[in-house]
Amino acid sequence: MWRDDLDNLVTRYRLKYLVALVIMLLLLTMTTGLTLYLLEQQKQAARVINIAGMQRMLSQQAALHLEYVIIMREQNVAADRQALSNALQLLQSNHDFLLMRDGEDYVHLNAELHRWYFAQPGDLDNQLKQYMALLSDAASQPNLSQIQEIHTRSQLLLQDLDQAVLLFEQFTNDKIGRLRNLQLLMWLLGLFLLLAEIKWIFFPMERSIASAIERLQQTRLKAEHANQSRAMFLARASHELRTPLQAVLGYLHLYQESQREGYLAQANKAAQQLKALIASVEDYNRLSDEQQPELNCHPARLTDTLGQSVATYRLLAREKGLDFSYHFNSHSEKIFECDHERLSWVIGQLLDNAVKFTEHGVVSLSARVEQIHSQEDESNWRFHCEVEDSGPGFNMAQVSALPLASNPNGHHFQGLQLGLARCNLLLTIMSGELNFVAREPHGTKAVLSVPLKRLPESDQANGLARSKVLLVEDNQLNAKIIEKMLESMALTSIHASHGGQAIEVLAHQSFDVILMDLNMPIMDGFKAIKEIRQTLMLSTPILVLTANTSEQAIKSAMQLGATDYLFKPVEQAALERALLKILSLSDAK
Repeated sequence: MWRDDLDNLVTRYRLKYLVALVIMLLLLTMTTGLTLYLLEQQKQAARVINIAGMQRMLSQQAALHLEYVIIMREQNVAADRQALSNALQLLQSNHDFLLMRDGEDYVHLNAELHRWYFAQPGDLDNQLKQYMALLSDAASQPNLSQIQEIHTRSQLLLQDLDQAVLLFEQFTNDKIGRLRNLQLLMWLLGLFLLLAEIKWIFFPMERSIASAIERLQQTRLKAEHANQSRAMFLARASHELRTPLQAVLGYLHLYQESQREGYLAQANKAAQQLKALIASVEDYNRLSDEQQPELNCHPARLTDTLGQSVATYRLLAREKGLDFSYHFNSHSEKIFECDHERLSWVIGQLLDNAVKFTEHGVVSLSARVEQIHSQEDESNWRFHCEVEDSGPGFNMAQVSALPLASNPNGHHFQGLQLGLARCNLLLTIMSGELNFVAREPHGTKAVLSVPLKRLPESDQANGLARSKVLLVEDNQLNAKIIEKMLESMALTSIHASHGGQAIEVLAHQSFDVILMDLNMPIMDGFKAIKEIRQTLMLSTPILVLTANTSEQAIKSAMQLGATDYLFKPVEQAALERALLKILSLSDAK
């Protein structure tokens, strides 16, 4: 479970981290691209301004070379003529660069520069063309009278070129300024995105990681506590199961000495109490896994249910020298439907605490069944039970402690330590109540109340007469015991020691019901049920009899086609009720 949470956490945070990384990468790419573009524009702007400034120098240089050619006439002016020609060519090429066009638009001119080059008062384009034409004509036909005009025109052109340089510088500065503002905007956007990532990605990620780590630590501590609790519970269970076992052995010893049949009956009741304690282990597993136990309601006499607890703890009280008394009213002899095993366990826990914590004096049990009101109704009954002792009393906070929560390191095993938590849980499911009252001058009285459903007396065995049963059980002792139970119910049975043998028998004979164990050699019960339903295509009811109390195992068996189930050890009354139930359903179909 925690591994799945960790995998989901890693996947979620990896996605968030990748999103943040992609955003930062895009922002870095955009900023880098803008910076490179800005540098390119600055380089281009420097070149434009440099060329615009060169035009001023070339215009004056060309004029000087021409004046020298005119003054010197034919004397050693070849070099100056070449210099003049070069200056005019460069002046023209620079002019063409500055007036470069991209479609209909000029690349290096804004609106103000466009007016300065092509409109008055500047009209710089025509001035340059006329000036270069004037210099070319004067160079071909030198005349001293032209010197003054060339000088005047060069000075006027120089002023206009100076203005053009200023306009180019202003245009370039404006363009670079806009790019820098854009770069600043990108930086602010990056800062905003970084802050946004910190607030909406990294801070939540940090909180989630911290929360996940805390949950994982809690899960780890919970698992460690559960393992510790299970280990302690097994130790306590080993100790506590010896109580009814001691009663069984004690009554059997008394029977061997006196041969009184009553001791066998008491030993049987103590064994039933032992079975109830084993069932409590399953409830503990469910409580540890935060699952709610399921009630197993069936009809039985309350005197038999109460007798299981009385048989166990009357002997213990006798060994401690305590006076033990009990009283049942006449209605307790009748048959009522409830979860008798768990009711017996709860009463046993109350008696267990009363006997163990009372060093001298009295422990008493009083039980009665009463009608809630005068109307005749099968649900109009309620069971009341009081367990009193003359012990030292108790601290309510200790009684309310959760299972194994108090004194975790103690070795004084008082019961299975499921305590009030399990009692209250079971009684809540059964719609019952449990209250404790302090007795004067000392001692405790536990008051228990549970609703019951009254059932009429009936001869249930008649519904099973002449039914044929296939018993699939690998343990020979268990098989013999169950066969004797079936025989006492006037049922005929055939025994198969494993699933494969059962399949062979079913291929040649038909049965009214199949009793199936799950864990067997050669072919287990799961595969046998599957073969019966899918290969043999039989709809014969299958009652699972198993000591495997795993919820997953029972679920698998039911999904494969089992009709119902009982856990071992199986009582004859429970087996009879289960057979009546599934056979009646089969007859209805």
